Amino acid sequence: MGIPVVRNITETFVRVTFFDQFVGGDTAQGTLPLLSSFRAANKGVLFSYSIEVDENEATASNTSSKKKAQPVHKRCVDEMIRSIDVAADFEDSIVGQHARSGRRTWVAIKLTALLPDAQSLIALSSHILATRPQHEPSIPFPGCPRPTDLNVLNTNADSKFLSEKDIASLRELYSDLRRISLRAQERGVKLLIDAEYSWYQPAIDAMQLALMREFNKIPSQGDKSGPVVQPLVYGTFQAYLRRTPLHLAQSYRDAQANNYALGVKLVRGAYHPHEVSAHEAARLHGKQESLSISPDALPPVWLSKNETDSCYNECVKMVVGWVKDDVRSKSASASSSASKLSVGRWFYKKDDAKSSGLPNIGVLFGSHNGASVKLILSELLGNGLATSVGVENGEGEVVLKLEDEVTERVTLAQLYGMCDELTDYIVRRTSSNSPMVLKAVPYGSLTETMPYLSRRAIENKSVLGNGRAAEERRRAGREIWAKVFG
Repeated sequence: MGIPVVRNITETFVRVTFFDQFVGGDTAQGTLPLLSSFRAANKGVLFSYSIEVDENEATASNTSSKKKAQPVHKRCVDEMIRSIDVAADFEDSIVGQHARSGRRTWVAIKLTALLPDAQSLIALSSHILATRPQHEPSIPFPGCPRPTDLNVLNTNADSKFLSEKDIASLRELYSDLRRISLRAQERGVKLLIDAEYSWYQPAIDAMQLALMREFNKIPSQGDKSGPVVQPLVYGTFQAYLRRTPLHLAQSYRDAQANNYALGVKLVRGAYHPHEVSAHEAARLHGKQESLSISPDALPPVWLSKNETDSCYNECVKMVVGWVKDDVRSKSASASSSASKLSVGRWFYKKDDAKSSGLPNIGVLFGSHNGASVKLILSELLGNGLATSVGVENGEGEVVLKLEDEVTERVTLAQLYGMCDELTDYIVRRTSSNSPMVLKAVPYGSLTETMPYLSRRAIENKSVLGNGRAAEERRRAGREIWAKVFG
């Protein structure tokens, strides 16, 4: 009798403290008041149904756990689609059903939650590493995706890494991802594919490349069947991975060569301690004793935070430069089309100039680092993507005016319950027709979100750094204290 009572007391304490601090609600519909309050404060939302795989179960082989997990992954797929509809309905009420711009409720998806056994993704990653042609120059593990990476799912070719059950599960996963993407396309909701541990990443990269090539395809001028929002699908690029500058540059070249818009979510990364320990375990005890599948001598992640910070900032400058080029290219194209319209209207459709403005690149900068946020704003100003319109009262820094052509390509984000002061700083420093910053809002039941809440503690220390983590803990502690004691 005593144990259930203790459990209930514990769950109640967690709910009124950590859950309410870091989780938006039990359901997507239940977060709507939070969405409204954020939009009133000029902030958007990145929805995330927060269910995560236990890494101890990722390589488990007992059939009971698989059987138990079977209905869960389909429920997660249905929940992704439900969250898209909630996001779309909310945006329709704010900007209108057919608006292409200003839609600032997006949805994140985590692939490991969408199939019966996450081991299938590891198996596909291993197959890809063994069969993928090498890039020149060589790109560190997890490498860079090729369009042939998923061929094994569409042929009868044998693979020593993939069982028939794995292939069936992965085919079903990709079919479900297309179903999710089609719904997002219909409703005008952007999708962001979460990055995960490096042993899943080759498989995730392969699927997100295939989705981008299909759903981010750039329509021809005057094609009204094109997407409501562009890019529709974003992939996550983790700056703590050694590969990221080369991977990002190669991804941009592939998008340009194959006529699709590149969607970039740039983050530092959330699994650093696990990556280092897994690589070390594989080196000392062999891959049978570790989840790591990297063939490289060095771990896939930078060893120091300074290296990660430098990599992140390098990628910021790279991507902002691409945004500048895209805006200038679209502006020149629109001017050319407008000139043609004035000379010979019977040859050209009026939609041509407008459709040419669809982005070829979009980026969400996820960062809890104040220096990186200031760098992003500085790069926007320095590249002519923002103009100075006044002085912000708090820090004495200039307010940046951003036109729609920029805000449809560039967004920033922080996690819900973390770095609220930084989020507010971005709001104060920017002036735009639609929110320039999103809060990433996870939702789900208390049981479902416990792995997420546990990971927050690890991420705070490894990603923010000891000083920043301490500051965040003090701030979160004050808010939790207020929730408990008023």
